[in-house]
Amino acid sequence: MVNNSLTILRSLLFPKGDICQKDALYFRSENGSSVYCEEEQQLHIEGTVSFDTYFNILPLSRYKEYCSLSELFLRLKIGGEVTLRIYGVSGEHYIQLFPKRKYDLFHPDPEKLGGSFEEELLLTKELSHSSVSECIIDLTWLLDSDHDFLYFTLSGKHAVCSGGELLCGSDVKNGVSIAAVICTYRRESFLLRNHREITEYLHQSTVFHPNNIHFYIVDNGKTLNSALIENEYVSLIPNNNTGGSGGFARGYYEAVSSGKDYTHILFMDDDMILDSEMLLRIYSLLRLRKAAYQNLSAGASMLKLSDRSTLHEAAAFWNGKQLTSIGNGLDMTNRDHVFTTACLPEGNYHAWWFYCFPANWQEIHGYPLPFFIKEDDIEYSLRCADHIASLCGIAVWHEDFDNKYDGFQEYYIKRNELILTSVCRQKPYATFQIRKLILSVMKQTVFQRYFLADLIFRSYKDYLKGWKHFYLTNTIELNKELMASCAPLLSDEELQETYGISFDIKKYERSLQEPENLKKQALTLNGYLIPTAFYRHDKDDFSICDLAKCRIVNFYRHKRVLHYDTNQKKGFVTVIKKRMLIKNIFRLIGLSCRFLICYPFVRRGYRRHMKELTSSAIHSFSPTPETLPVDLPIKKS
Repeated sequence: MVNNSLTILRSLLFPKGDICQKDALYFRSENGSSVYCEEEQQLHIEGTVSFDTYFNILPLSRYKEYCSLSELFLRLKIGGEVTLRIYGVSGEHYIQLFPKRKYDLFHPDPEKLGGSFEEELLLTKELSHSSVSECIIDLTWLLDSDHDFLYFTLSGKHAVCSGGELLCGSDVKNGVSIAAVICTYRRESFLLRNHREITEYLHQSTVFHPNNIHFYIVDNGKTLNSALIENEYVSLIPNNNTGGSGGFARGYYEAVSSGKDYTHILFMDDDMILDSEMLLRIYSLLRLRKAAYQNLSAGASMLKLSDRSTLHEAAAFWNGKQLTSIGNGLDMTNRDHVFTTACLPEGNYHAWWFYCFPANWQEIHGYPLPFFIKEDDIEYSLRCADHIASLCGIAVWHEDFDNKYDGFQEYYIKRNELILTSVCRQKPYATFQIRKLILSVMKQTVFQRYFLADLIFRSYKDYLKGWKHFYLTNTIELNKELMASCAPLLSDEELQETYGISFDIKKYERSLQEPENLKKQALTLNGYLIPTAFYRHDKDDFSICDLAKCRIVNFYRHKRVLHYDTNQKKGFVTVIKKRMLIKNIFRLIGLSCRFLICYPFVRRGYRRHMKELTSSAIHSFSPTPETLPVDLPIKKS
């Protein structure tokens, strides 16, 4: 008999039409004869169905690492005659291939993931019910096993499965109440979809109630209707456009100031797709965590929205010089790749598309730095997190970052990385930062995006102005300036009217396959040293490159280039300006000399004044004299 004090560790998941319809992420059917009917919410079993899948396999070793577990039960709703088999999987082979604490093997080639796994049949049980009924199987004895995963199969004819749960008992039951913060800016389609999904789920849940979870939607665009958004689980907070950093911090502040004593804060992006079961899986993990993991934070992996099954990132590591996405490229419909997730190491930071952390971090460490966007998630994890759990089966879907282009973000990336390495005491020396500056500027110069080279120069100069300038920056006005300085995206009609250029699909496809000639490109600085008389004369005298994935060869001996986004059907045109190469070289020499001299002192200033930079006052709409430290000189406009 199962007692009522058990915690639902995770529920059995099935495909949903508006989330993901890839069956292999949820179950594998022998000969494809078993079918899930979403309307009936039943899996019709014909033959054998296996749940050794990304969303339904149990990562036992990871749960045992983080949680105190004393009992384990499988509860299924079964109709008909079914044979249940429980299997254990051990992955010693992959633990050797992907050592837990080394960061040089985080990009496994999916095509080379060979080898065998040790699988063991642990239990066989016959289940028979004339109608859909609940059956409970005691698996507590398996908690003493050394298996990395547990999964089960169901075999039968004309049988059905209407769902199930894995239930756990524990000597430890942590009180958990979550304040979920969503920062949004004019992404109504994503937000309203997730709002509907979450609200319906919470109203049906037997675990969640208004006292243990509440959502704070921070509307940076002030475009949402409170009548459509607010309910007993959701509050709407209109906010100025202070970016992701300011929006999340505002929601964080509202949550801890509400008097509701939340134990955890959950940051969620507004442009991802969520299955609300992830809320339960995070909640249960934190509720059962061991005393040694009281500072545990947990996040969801990111699956690519473009194909729904490829992993972009299970966890991430920042070493002060570069970012590594752990598990990138693994196909989660491949069972071998699913097993590999048991051996991927913890990261040292987690992105904010879905990240849950202790609410008392703001008391101990302060709020996130006011970066506006970019690198804020890295810095806050490095400052606050001890362990970051990222378990197989906890994931969201997000648009591929490789398909995005926001030119103005170059400023934030460069400036914020400089501040990040300063406050985290990481060791990139001035020469490394100068080399990064040179490569970044020369890249944008080659890409004929001279306006982005200007933004990179500005980011380094603004960093060198020090922490006081950063503190006093009006982020709203700065962002407007940055966006205005970038080339606007024009529609096909506007391109034709302004430049006499029409998008040519054949020319675009050729640009994707254009062969490199690295020796010639390097010797001629990608054509800058070649007289324009010897440039290529294409049809209409322009070339095309992909806006987000342009290649250096796309600009070799081309005078005009159309930077085009095939999804938006928009782009902009650039023209080579050879004088900009000489101008940028001289600017690089001057800024590099200045950086070499000032860098050690500027770094020290950011690090020493973290208290001021992470106070709640810094996240006001713009700093005012009343919010500034007493010893800070104020310039009057």
